[in-house]
Amino acid sequence: MTTKKNHITFYAIAGLLLSVAAWSCGNSKEASLAEGTETPVKVGAWYFGGWSFPPDENGHTFHISPTLTTAYRDREPAWGWREDVPGVMEQQINYAADAGLDFWGFCWYDNTLRPEDAELMDNLNTALELFMNANNRDRLDFFLLSCFPVSPVNWEQVCDRTIAYFDEPNYLRVDGKPVIAFFNFDEMVNGLGGTEGVKSALVRFREKALEAGHREVLIGARTFPRPQDPTYQETYRSCGFDFLTTYNNSDDGRKHAGSHPFDALLEGDRASWTGITDHTPLPFLPVVGTGYDMRPWAQDHPTLPASDYWYTGVTPTKIAEHLEAGIRWVKEHRAKTLGEMIVLYAWNENGEGAWLTPTKAEGTARLDQIRQVIEREAATNNK
Repeated sequence: MTTKKNHITFYAIAGLLLSVAAWSCGNSKEASLAEGTETPVKVGAWYFGGWSFPPDENGHTFHISPTLTTAYRDREPAWGWREDVPGVMEQQINYAADAGLDFWGFCWYDNTLRPEDAELMDNLNTALELFMNANNRDRLDFFLLSCFPVSPVNWEQVCDRTIAYFDEPNYLRVDGKPVIAFFNFDEMVNGLGGTEGVKSALVRFREKALEAGHREVLIGARTFPRPQDPTYQETYRSCGFDFLTTYNNSDDGRKHAGSHPFDALLEGDRASWTGITDHTPLPFLPVVGTGYDMRPWAQDHPTLPASDYWYTGVTPTKIAEHLEAGIRWVKEHRAKTLGEMIVLYAWNENGEGAWLTPTKAEGTARLDQIRQVIEREAATNNK
């Protein structure tokens, strides 16, 4: 895997030189592979845009909270806590692309249902706006993970706002189809009037996408493994979703309240990969965890729900080893995965204890290890 992912391979067929663009994941980056080689697994990361809220007199925001910036200052990115400082987005893109990442999945929010908070909540989308205006944004593809509740009141707006991004040249595609996912399936069911309401809403989404010139789209939903209910995943298919994914699998590694070793989180990831794909024919976009520890936010926001457990012992080497295992799983289950891709949780969930961003304490150690994994993967596929 190289940071420049545009390659073209030419085949001579019947004495004619034909140019064949092998679209990697069907997106804007062309992957050129010699005949007989496997398509390399594409690696991305979730991006949480919570680092642009207006600061208080002490420089804090809801997410840049006092405990996070003091007792957990080892998580502070190399550029500081804020993502809206000029030039920071360009830095982040370069760090991610240089490490071999192919795309970011942006958490995206429509705030029609909360007009009193719309201006404040729109700060969650500032990162995406910064990305769209970055002069080097073509180094990464992107797609949207819609995270805010929906209802008939805002569904048309959700459709219009998200579909508009599909025209961007670096919007993530699989087999030429734009990809979008919804984080809050249960809230969709409640807000749209049950599973039939969700089904009708997805039909409408596709109609509006077609009107905008996109003949086919791939609509996904976040799910969970439910070993006690083998039919659980069937609900998503009956609603009309095209693929499934998760955001993180920390709950699946939880064994009790309190501290857990990082290996338990990895067990949760593997339980997710198999526990979901064993019970659905829908393609799956697997997630690899890089940590989970909400204690700073739990301390600063005690009235809000927070996990009662966390993971320790996270190291760049262990993250890289787990990514390697995830890539291997995708290669062994290509028919079950969406576009032969995998997502890291997360690029910048520093408050939740999951990050790849270079930090002032650790430097680029995590990205350095990830780059080595991706480069080995590329070398293996190009043999």
